[in-house]
Amino acid sequence: MATAASVTTDLTTCCICLDVFDNPKSLPCLHAFCLKCLQGYFKDKCPGDDVPCPLCRKDFQIPSDGLSGLQHHFFIDQLVEDRKFSSEGLPDVPCVVCLEESDGSSEEIATATVYCVDCRQKLCERCSRPHRRMAGGAHQLRALGAELEQELIQQQAGSCDKHRDKQVELYCYQCNENICVLCFASKHRNHENSEIPEVAERFRSKVESDNQQIVSAISTLRNQL
Repeated sequence: MATAASVTTDLTTCCICLDVFDNPKSLPCLHAFCLKCLQGYFKDKCPGDDVPCPLCRKDFQIPSDGLSGLQHHFFIDQLVEDRKFSSEGLPDVPCVVCLEESDGSSEEIATATVYCVDCRQKLCERCSRPHRRMAGGAHQLRALGAELEQELIQQQAGSCDKHRDKQVELYCYQCNENICVLCFASKHRNHENSEIPEVAERFRSKVESDNQQIVSAISTLRNQL
């Protein structure tokens, strides 16, 4: 049975160079290849030429601006980044409590092994013990690892630029930026605001509508040519 790691490896490997994708491009048949591999494969072809997909042999036309004009395969690109992140592993992270208590001394700082969700701290096993028996109830502790690290990076990306301990929840149309509730109360109360998921859905519908119009216009133009 194929594992998640093996599937990711297969999806992120170009079938021409048999290496990890470099600047992956998507063909109309949805097969992906490195841009440099396509340029080498079709080195004798010109923009406007009909050429076959190296994998399924279905014909497609080289864009007017060359093979670099093909749609960038963002999904494959993200898989490649995830693969690199997983293969590199995580460096040792010092425990924040031990680091503070050391006060710059040369004593060895313990490596963090868990993350306290309530305190937003990376802790070693010894310093995490008090968090397991807090008076108000045990804190939520999670083992450090690649998946958790990626989750924390995503959470940081969703933090407010002005209030780091707050997550952005609203989108201000006048200022074209995501804001937290504190920003709304202090500076954006009189602006038009909506919740981010609602705005994202509006933008998604608008992008799909624009995309359909572009595809229709391209089809009409090709028929005229």
